[in-house]
Amino acid sequence: MAVVDNHSLSAPTVLRAAWSDFTRAWRGLVIYELLFKLVDAWLLVPAVALLLRTVLAHAGRFTVTNHEILDFLFTPLGILYAAIFGTVAVTSRLIEQAGIMLVVSLATRGERPTLMAWLKKLFFKSLNITKLGAVKVVLLTVVFAPFVALAVITYGLLLTQHDIYFYWINRPPVFWLAAGIGLVILLGAASVGCWLYVRWAFALPIALFEQKLAHVALRTSAQRVRGIGWRVAAFLLGWQFLALLMAALVGIAYRQLALLLIGAATERPGWLVLLLLLVQALLLAAVSFVAAVGQGALMRRLYLSRAEQLGVDVGRLTTEEAATSEPRSILVTRLVYVSLSAVLLSPILIWIGLLQAGDAKPWVKVTAHRGHARAAPENTLAAIRKAIESGADYAEIDVQLTADGHVILLHDRDLKRVARDSRRLADLNLAELRQLDVGSWFASSFAGERVPTLEEVIALAKGRIKLNIELKYYGPDDGLARRVAEVVADQGFTKDALVTSFNYEALLENKRHNPAQRVGLIVAHSLGDVSRLEVDALSVRADHLNDAMLRSARRLKREVHVWTVNDRTAMTQWIQRDVDNLITSDPDLAIEVRREWSELGSAEQLLQSSRVLLGI
Repeated sequence: MAVVDNHSLSAPTVLRAAWSDFTRAWRGLVIYELLFKLVDAWLLVPAVALLLRTVLAHAGRFTVTNHEILDFLFTPLGILYAAIFGTVAVTSRLIEQAGIMLVVSLATRGERPTLMAWLKKLFFKSLNITKLGAVKVVLLTVVFAPFVALAVITYGLLLTQHDIYFYWINRPPVFWLAAGIGLVILLGAASVGCWLYVRWAFALPIALFEQKLAHVALRTSAQRVRGIGWRVAAFLLGWQFLALLMAALVGIAYRQLALLLIGAATERPGWLVLLLLLVQALLLAAVSFVAAVGQGALMRRLYLSRAEQLGVDVGRLTTEEAATSEPRSILVTRLVYVSLSAVLLSPILIWIGLLQAGDAKPWVKVTAHRGHARAAPENTLAAIRKAIESGADYAEIDVQLTADGHVILLHDRDLKRVARDSRRLADLNLAELRQLDVGSWFASSFAGERVPTLEEVIALAKGRIKLNIELKYYGPDDGLARRVAEVVADQGFTKDALVTSFNYEALLENKRHNPAQRVGLIVAHSLGDVSRLEVDALSVRADHLNDAMLRSARRLKREVHVWTVNDRTAMTQWIQRDVDNLITSDPDLAIEVRREWSELGSAEQLLQSSRVLLGI
């Protein structure tokens, strides 16, 4: 029986050995990481996007959005996509770590194979690594499914009696009970995840160096980790924490420096911004490099030390496998030069694009969310009046049908939050609804405010403000899309209305009954290219709207509305990114920010836009 010497796994010993490995392999590691990131960005990401487009095409769709995503993921094609995507995501990270370990192993033995020989070695080993990734995805799915089920059950039992906004705004005791249970579930899932991460820590090097099959590698890893789990966790999880901390500190330092320099810039800041872009790119690359290489080097060193402790012959790459040749092939040199050129040229191209974007842009529109919900009770005539007074271009309203078929304004499925009445709208007719006070909850000065009909709101808005009419659904389509189309057309308000919804089919139904009506899809989450849908506008949640979506929408001439933007900095940034409409609960502030932006000179606007580009 082998005598276990814990000294070989002490922190100073492991860290010194890992640092020694790095100093001998750093040149090869730089080349490998550069090549891997290029392949990851230029091959894997487009390949996954193409796979998604193919799967959606077979399903007869361009995209799936919002609540449809879960429905799609539980179809056979959705399960297939999720399985492939999960496997690719996990495997790509495993291959990155495997490559790092191979580079370190070869460098520490003084071997320098040709690029093609080294890539061939990694390719053949990647087949087994892919199997390891697939097995991990399956096991993780099985392990975490009960946690997801518990979360769904908790939500169903505790948070479905009233509209979710009632719980979120009022925070009754049952909300905190559900939140507490959810926190316990989350902590439980996180604990299990960390335990599995440590348990499987040696699976990759075992599969890589000992050529073990995926399931054998996982089982063997669990056996070797036994007795040193806390030590392995301290090294690997500790390194990940340090990497996150390093990234945060570097980001803060860069931001402060960039803000200082930008603030002192002259009217010609182009070269300064270009320099900051280069520094930013190099810092991001350096942080990513240190995090990935440190993880791989530590994992390999822990694996070797533990194997030595247990007297395990880990197997070594043979000289024949290494296929040594000249230290640096011509192809490697050329690839490095091309890659560095791309890194250096990309900020220049971005800056050129920024200069071109510095031309005069269309006047961004402002939409008052639920009327002016900060100045008056939401979705009331008082809120519409306040929106008009603010100077907003649009008032966003939520519409539903009463039991007797009238289109009225209400966000939630019941009246609990705005009228302290737990009855659902679907059970009330208009006469019953009119008896409820929906203003006192906001302020006593609005006591007696009633739920308005769409006709009343249009009468107030005509010639004063446009309307963004959101179709709200809490069940099957009850004819709302058709009724809204009829009301808007009968009132002669089609040109001044934009009908929006999370429900794409409802928008198509609305347009069938009023072909001249402009419609917009509300997007909180999506898979695929939402801009290809037959809509006039995309109303996208701020944290989901990205540059790719903006470019695609511009190409297909779709308006882009962003919600819900309530602070000055975010408003300025979205104006700089050239969205068409800001949806906000504070239209007064948005109007002020828009005015301030329009009064800036072109050089000042360019300088401000550079802050968005630099992420400061």
